[in-house]
Amino acid sequence: MSWKFKQLLFALLGGFALNLVLLVHSQDDQSGFISIDCGLQTDSSYTEKTTGLNYISDATFIDTGESKSILLGDRDDYLQPYWYVRCFPEGVRNCYKINVTRGNKYLIRASFVYGNYDGQDKIPEFELHLGPDLWDTVSFRSASGAGTHKELIHVPPRNYIHVCLVNTDSGVPFISAIELRPLSNESYQTVRESSLALVSRYDTGQGANSRSYRYPFDIYDRFWTSYHDFDNYWTQLNTSSTIGSESNNHYQLPSVVMSTAATPKNPSDHSLRIILPPNINAEYCSYLHFAELERADPNQSRLQQIILNGKLIYGAFAPPYLHTYTIFSASGLNTFGQYNISITRAKNSTLPPILNAFEIYMVKNFSEAETNQEDVDAITNIKATHKIKRNWQGDPCSPQLYSWEGLNCRLHKTNQQHRIISLNLSSSALTGEIAHFISNLTMIETLDLSNNNLTGSIPDFLSTLPNLSVLNLEKNNLTGSVPFGLIQRRNDGLLSLSLCENPNLSDSQQISCELKKKRNISSHVALYLLEFLFLLSAVLTVLTVLAVVFGMGFKRKRQHEMMKNFKPNSLLECEGQRFAYSEIVKITNDFASIIGRGGFGKVYLGTLKNETKVAVKLLNSSSRQGSKEFKNEVELLMRAHHRNLVSLVGYCNEGETMALVYEYVANGNLQKHLSADVTQDVLTWKERLEIAVDAARGLEYMHNGCKPPIVHRDLKTSNILLNEKLQAKIADFGLSKVLSTESATHVSTAAKGTFGYLDPQYCSTGRLNKKSDVYSFGIVLLELITGRAAIARDEEDVPIHICQWMCPKFKSMEIESIVDSRLQGSYFNASARKAIEIAMACASSTAIQRPDITVVHNDLKECLEIEMPFEITEIVESDDASSSNSVTMTSHIESQTNTSSLGMLHEISNSLTYLVVEDAMAMACVSPNAIKRPTMSPVVVELKESLATEIAGTRQSHETELTNSIEIRSDSSMVILNPSVR
Repeated sequence: MSWKFKQLLFALLGGFALNLVLLVHSQDDQSGFISIDCGLQTDSSYTEKTTGLNYISDATFIDTGESKSILLGDRDDYLQPYWYVRCFPEGVRNCYKINVTRGNKYLIRASFVYGNYDGQDKIPEFELHLGPDLWDTVSFRSASGAGTHKELIHVPPRNYIHVCLVNTDSGVPFISAIELRPLSNESYQTVRESSLALVSRYDTGQGANSRSYRYPFDIYDRFWTSYHDFDNYWTQLNTSSTIGSESNNHYQLPSVVMSTAATPKNPSDHSLRIILPPNINAEYCSYLHFAELERADPNQSRLQQIILNGKLIYGAFAPPYLHTYTIFSASGLNTFGQYNISITRAKNSTLPPILNAFEIYMVKNFSEAETNQEDVDAITNIKATHKIKRNWQGDPCSPQLYSWEGLNCRLHKTNQQHRIISLNLSSSALTGEIAHFISNLTMIETLDLSNNNLTGSIPDFLSTLPNLSVLNLEKNNLTGSVPFGLIQRRNDGLLSLSLCENPNLSDSQQISCELKKKRNISSHVALYLLEFLFLLSAVLTVLTVLAVVFGMGFKRKRQHEMMKNFKPNSLLECEGQRFAYSEIVKITNDFASIIGRGGFGKVYLGTLKNETKVAVKLLNSSSRQGSKEFKNEVELLMRAHHRNLVSLVGYCNEGETMALVYEYVANGNLQKHLSADVTQDVLTWKERLEIAVDAARGLEYMHNGCKPPIVHRDLKTSNILLNEKLQAKIADFGLSKVLSTESATHVSTAAKGTFGYLDPQYCSTGRLNKKSDVYSFGIVLLELITGRAAIARDEEDVPIHICQWMCPKFKSMEIESIVDSRLQGSYFNASARKAIEIAMACASSTAIQRPDITVVHNDLKECLEIEMPFEITEIVESDDASSSNSVTMTSHIESQTNTSSLGMLHEISNSLTYLVVEDAMAMACVSPNAIKRPTMSPVVVELKESLATEIAGTRQSHETELTNSIEIRSDSSMVILNPSVR
C-alpha cells in the first residue's frame, strides 16, 4: 500500500475535538507500544504532536547503518517520525533486534519515506525480512513524495524479533520507522497460527479521499483510510451515537470508524461488492466489521449474507444495533486469482445490506528454521564481550545465504533448530580473557581462537564441552597451566589441541608444540623428496605444454577453416563470442526486423557472416533490472548447454549497450502456437506431448544435470521456443537462480516471475526451489492440454486461473471438456487422462506434493508411447460404398502385408496393459516369410478373445473405452480405429 504521510485528519480537527478524544483514551498510556524513529540522533526522544505517540531513537536497536535526513523542503508533508532515515550502504543484511514478549500478538509496521534523502532522486528496491524469513519486497511508485509501509500481525516465538533489510543490488536499503503495537491474542486468529500481512484496511463509511484515522482514535494504532470506490457505488449511513463493542469482540474497533457505514447507492442494487486485484498465489483472510446504525421499525429488518466468488459462506445475520460485530475467515482461502466478496440482502430482508469497515490480509507461513535460543544468546554475548567487528546481523545460522561469517551450523531435525557446531575467530583482534559464554555453545565441535591477543588462563569449561574435538589456541598470550581435562581428552584421542606460541604457558604444557617440532623434522626429509618429484613433474609439464601449443596451433587453423562453413547445428562452437556494437548493427541490418518484445527489450532478427540466422536481444537502456538479468543470463548460458535449452552464440557489452546473440529458433514461441485460431495451425496431440517431453528434458537438465542446480523461475509458454521440427527449447534465463550447492533445497529470495505461473508456496514463503519450476511446468502442461491461457477471462470478463477452471472438471475427469476442442477428439483417452493427472500433480499448491521433474519427464514419455503406436496403425474407412471390402490407407499394401503391420500389436500391448495379444500370434504376424503369416480370420478371433478377457477383468472402465474405439470387421478383414474417440 502506497500512501502520503501527511497529517491526515489531525490538522483538520479543532482543538476541542482532539482534546476530547485524548481524554477518552487517557486510560491508554501506550503500554507495550514500541515506536522507533529510525535515524534519529542517539539518546533522543519526542512526543509526536498530532498523535501523542512517544518515539525514541533506533541507536540502541542496531549497530550498523548511517543516519540521513530527508530534504528540509519536504518535511512539511510528513509527520516527524519520517523526517529521518537510516540507510545501509554496507553489508548485505542489516537487522534491528527488538525485545518483545514471547507468545504475545503484535501489529508490526515498518515505514519507508524516501524523500530524496541521498540527493540521487533514484528510488531503490530491496527486501524486508522478519528474522530469517522474507516478509516482503519494498518498492516505490516514484521518487517524488514516495512512501510505503509494510504491516504484519505476528506472534513472536522468541523474546525478540529481527527486522532485517536485505540489499538485492537494486539500490541502498533504508527505513524511516518501526512500530510495534500489542494486540489481543484473541483477535485476528488463524487456523495454523500463521502471520498476516496487510493487503487493505478500509473505513467503508467514508467517501473517497476523506480523512483517515489512527491513534488515538484507534487504541491499536491501525491506519483506517476511506474506500476508493465509495463514491461510485455506495452511499453513507451515520450516527452520532457511540458504538460499543460486544464482550467477545477483541478487535477494539474505533467508534469514529464504526459510526458510519456504506450501503448501496442504487436502491435496486442488493449487494455491496469488494473486488481484489487478481493474485493466483495469494491466500487471504478477511475480517468484515458491522454495526447497525439505524433502529428499524417493527415491520422492517436488515438481514444479510456474505458471498465469496458466487458461493454463500455466511448468513443470514442481522448486525447488532450500535454494537460491533466481526465476521472473519480463520483459515486462509486460495481462490486461484479471484477474490470477490459480496454482502447481499437476504431473501426476507426489507433493508439493503451495510458494511462499516473491512480488513484483508495475506497469509504468511514463515517456515525458515531459526537458531537455538541458547546458542543465539551465547554468540551474541561473545560478540559483545570481545567487541567483534564483523557484520554479524540477524539470525546467526539462518538462512544459510546470510549466516554469520566464521560460523558453521547444523539443523537439529527433532526440534527444527540450527545449532552452532563451529566457531572460527582466528585473527579477529580479540583481547582479554576467553569469554565464558562459549561454555553455553554445548554443541560446538570446532573452536579456533588462534592468532589473537587473548590473556589469562585457559578456562576449565573448555574441557566440559561434550562435543569439542578441535581446539586451536595458538599464537596468544595465555598463561598458567592447561586444564587436566583437556590433556586427558587429547591423550584419549578425543581432542586435537593446539597451544603453540603462548610463551607464558607452563613449559611442561608445551607437549603439542614439541610433538609438532618432531613432526617438522620428519617432514623436512619428506619435503626434500617432494621437491625432487616436483622438479621431475615440472620437466614433464613443460614437455606437455609444448606439445599442446603445437597442437592448438593446428587446431586453431582447422577451426578457422570450419568457421568459414559455419552451420546452425554448430552454434556451440562459437559460444561466448564477444561482439562489438558495430558488429551487432551489421548483424541486425541496423535493427531492421523486430521478431519479439519483452520487459528486457526488443529482439531482432540477425544474420552472421556465414549466413547463419540469429536472434539478437537488445537491453533497453532504461532497464536497471534488465542489466542484472543480462549478466545473470550470460553467466548461466556460458555453463549450461543442452539441446532443449536455447544456445548462446555471443554477447555485446559495450558502453551502455548490452545485447545477447542466440541461435535463431524459427517457429517462435509456444504461446503463439497455442493461441492460433486457424484450425490447420493447431498443434496435434502428439506434437503437444513431444513439446512437453522436450521442455521437461531441458528442465531436468537444469535441475539434476547442472552442478549446482539451476532454477529457471520464469518458465511459461512464451519462454519455450520451437524450431523448424517443433523441438522445444527453454529460453530467457534472466530471472534464473543457481542453488548455492548441489544439496541445497532452496534459496530465500523475493518472489519474481510471471503472473499465472508463480508457485503459490514460493510467493507466500519466499523460498525458491526446484519444485517452483515444476509448478510452472504444470501450468504450461495444462495450457498444452486445454488450449487455454494460464489466466483467461470468463463470460463475465472475470479473470480465471487455469487451475481454478480445471479443479471441478478434474474431479469428474471430463476429458472431452478438458482437452482442447480444436483437436476434435484426435487423441486417445488413456494418453489424455495420464497427461492431465501429471499436470495436476505438478500444479499442486504445496511443493511436497509435486513430483520431481525426472518423474514428470518419464511419465510424459509414457504418455507419448501410448499415443505413437496407434498413430502408425491408424486406418480409415473408404468413402467408396460400392465395394464392401475396399479401404483407404496411407499406403496401399497387400492383405498379408496388412497382417504384418498388426505385428505392432505386441508393442501396443507393452504400452497399454488393457490390450493383450498373445506373443505367438504377434510374432507370427511379423514373420519375414509371407507364407507363414496367418490370415486375418484367426487374428480377428484372437483379438476379440483378448479384448473379452480384459473387459471382464479389473480394468473394465478402460477396456470399455477401448472397445468403443475399435471396430472389428470380418468382412473386410481389417481393424478400423475410430478417430472420433481419439
